[in-house]
Amino acid sequence: MTSTFRFLATGLGALGLAFSASAQQAKAPDLATLKKAAYNIDKHVANLYKRKKLKVPEVVDDATFLRRSFLVAAGRIPTLEEARMFLEIEDENKREMLASYLMSEKNDGYRSTMVNWVSDLLRLTDAFNEGQAAPYVQFVHEAMRSNMPWDEFAQKLLSAKGSGWSEGNGAVGYFIRDKGMPLDNLSNTMRIFTGERMECAQCHDAPFHKWERMQFYELAAFTNGQQEINRGPWSSVWREVRDAKEERTDYGRLVEWLGDNVHYFTLAGGGKGRIKLPSDYQYRDGDPGEVIGGKTHFGKRIRSSDRRDDETAREDFAKWMVTSNENFTSIIVNRMWKRIMGKGIYEPVDAYTKSDKTITPELMDYLITLMHEDLNYDLRAFQHVLLLTRNFQFAANPEAFEAGMPQAFNGRQIERMSAEQVWDTLVTLTAGNPDALPKRRFSDTIYYRGKPVLVGNKTMGQLSKELLAIQKSGEYKSYVSQLLSSIKAGNSGASKEAMMSMQRAGRPGPASGMARASELPAPAPNGHLLRMFGSSDRDLIDSATREPNMAQVLSVMNGYVEKMVVSNRSSAVYKALEAGTSDRDKVRFLYYSILSRSPTPQEMALLMRDVIDGSKESYENLTSALIATHEFIFVQ
Repeated sequence: MTSTFRFLATGLGALGLAFSASAQQAKAPDLATLKKAAYNIDKHVANLYKRKKLKVPEVVDDATFLRRSFLVAAGRIPTLEEARMFLEIEDENKREMLASYLMSEKNDGYRSTMVNWVSDLLRLTDAFNEGQAAPYVQFVHEAMRSNMPWDEFAQKLLSAKGSGWSEGNGAVGYFIRDKGMPLDNLSNTMRIFTGERMECAQCHDAPFHKWERMQFYELAAFTNGQQEINRGPWSSVWREVRDAKEERTDYGRLVEWLGDNVHYFTLAGGGKGRIKLPSDYQYRDGDPGEVIGGKTHFGKRIRSSDRRDDETAREDFAKWMVTSNENFTSIIVNRMWKRIMGKGIYEPVDAYTKSDKTITPELMDYLITLMHEDLNYDLRAFQHVLLLTRNFQFAANPEAFEAGMPQAFNGRQIERMSAEQVWDTLVTLTAGNPDALPKRRFSDTIYYRGKPVLVGNKTMGQLSKELLAIQKSGEYKSYVSQLLSSIKAGNSGASKEAMMSMQRAGRPGPASGMARASELPAPAPNGHLLRMFGSSDRDLIDSATREPNMAQVLSVMNGYVEKMVVSNRSSAVYKALEAGTSDRDKVRFLYYSILSRSPTPQEMALLMRDVIDGSKESYENLTSALIATHEFIFVQ
């Protein structure tokens, strides 16, 4: 081993050790605990193979393991340096070291790919309410960065109240995302966190489903009746503006802006805990317009009164969600298993199935205990365990699978990259380490009508706090007038230096151009490569697709891929050539960069004979050919 490779090997080991040390400081499970859990999982899988008399799949080679691990855990292929580091060192523990590297809190790839996953689940978009989603987006990004436990994350979403502009309170965006559609929000909540599909029960008893309309409304009662904070004074002032036809004056525009940007992003109290049945209610267990209280139907039973508002109803519901039913743990276990293994233990992953109804009840019970009791809903640690299993290393099985048997137990399902994996992989080939590229920026600066404005030393958080404390319309009008004067004065020549500083900072929000998918606007605009390859429009839960289409082919041949990588002589993939001292070295480094493996002897012989002649064009042709292969686009 050369000194360079020895250094790289040391670096990989150091990263693995760094993970263990940082995890201990954060009181997370140490590596020994994670390895023991992985061993227990493999025991359960081995028992399944023995019981079903299945042939145990082969373990994949290092190159396949490397590429699979990066795409699953970091959402991209490895860089040239990472590929060389792993493939060219000899260490019996290097797969374990790679898993620790990918799951390290110092590796931003985990945060980025988890942001993509959570955002699709929550239908998180930059577009709702005219772009005022920033605090909610920031909350999700920060939660994934800090590895917030899943139960805490869910409880914050379901119980948050107050202003979204208050520091750390962006979770109120979960309900505001569906403002005006509380019943849809409830059905989404039950699907996301419990795996109960209740959308049909909004309108009728479902003949082929266990849920009845009354049960749906009893659950909806817990989160019903959420209001904006002190909307009354604003509404009164806005009526006066419209009556006086002052909507287009500076004063009128400011009043409207405050309603859209401050009041809209608030939740007052905890809901009512009771709800009216709809006017078209058609069943004998209730009357149209009848007021009913909240009631749960599985797990620990909780209720709220139908006679008075219950300010703790939503908080009680949130606590019940994360502590009082098995569904919550089972669903996140199954979702994480699918993320790592390619397919859920039961499918669909959002259709809750009792452990004893799965093909491997013992394993499912163990995973539920592992997630809930041993790892305390630490999703990073749980996924780290799965990466350490032998089951994760099984070769993909191209054969037909036994009817009803999850593919995860018969070799991993071969699947196309997701849109985000494709984009982040191309960004890696273009820019090198994608985690060093620009990130979203979040700011508490006041942006009025698209421009930063100075209002004394106020931020959006401070402005929101002051405005929401006003109880009377007269005081509200006075505040708006003073605010308008302050805006005009604050942006005069006297504050020119400060304004220039704010202008240089630019409007906070998504990055643009070359950045990871998690940092770009969501959903991506039509025509963007992310949409071409099936990224979600964030209207429905998990609505992304991996289906091929002609636009993808054209993009690879003469579109995004051609511009970003193939014809871009400054891209990282061509810089890889500089590390080679011979044509053979250069070919090998291109393979490392694009396919995460060395060329076979047959491939090398063919390329040296018929393709590579030392010219730039020959390497461009090879780059284009490798990116166009099935091997590149599929996760194996």
